[in-house]
Order: sequence, then structure tokens, then C-alpha cells
Amino acid sequence: MTPDIQTQIAELEAKITQLRSSQVTELKEKLQAARQTVAELEAEIAKITGRAPVVGKLERRKRTSSEDVKGGILKALAASPQGLSQKEISEATGLNYNTVVLFLKNNPKDFKTTGKLRSKRYFLK
Repeated sequence: MTPDIQTQIAELEAKITQLRSSQVTELKEKLQAARQTVAELEAEIAKITGRAPVVGKLERRKRTSSEDVKGGILKALAASPQGLSQKEISEATGLNYNTVVLFLKNNPKDFKTTGKLRSKRYFLK
């Protein structure tokens, strides 16, 4: 190759590198603006809901211990002499519905029940 072509290739490669770096810089600026917008929206949601805004990355949810699940269910049933359905227990305790269902299924000896399917109600023994 002639030196003229080699210099043109080198110049074009330099321009390509410069264009890529400017694209990366531009994308980083857009990302920063988007993150700022998200932070503002989270702050607005927190203001409306009364909950603290999420800062940084979300933490992993903590697992509810079996003792906490049992204690919550027993407390809810003790407060309700007419018994509660699975859904009502879930709402009263703040536990996930599936957690309540699984606990009641695995501990049938701890509770009295009446009815079937949707009309099934749980009582303390």
C-alpha cells in the first residue's frame, strides 16, 4: 500500500474512534438524565404514598420466619371468634396469601375448620 492510503486509513480509524467515544459520552449523559427522572418520580410516589423513597438498589426481601407466620395467624384467629377464611387471614396479618395457604395446609392439626372450598373457615383449637 502506498503511504497516502495508509495515512487515510489511519485518519478514518481515528475518526471512527472519536465518533464512538462521543456516542458513548452522549449515551452516558442520557442515562444520567433518565436516572434523575426516575429518582424524581420515585420521590413523588413516596410523597403521595407516605413511604420512604427507594435509594440505590433494592434490597432483597427478608424471609418471614415460621414463628412469625404462626404468631401472626394465631393472633388474627384469636381476635376473630367467628373464624376467618384464608384470604381474610392473609389480609389481617399482612402475609402473602400463598404463605398463609401453605402454612394452614402443613399444620392442619393446629386449627379447626368448617365448610369446604371458598366457604372454609379456620378457628383456633
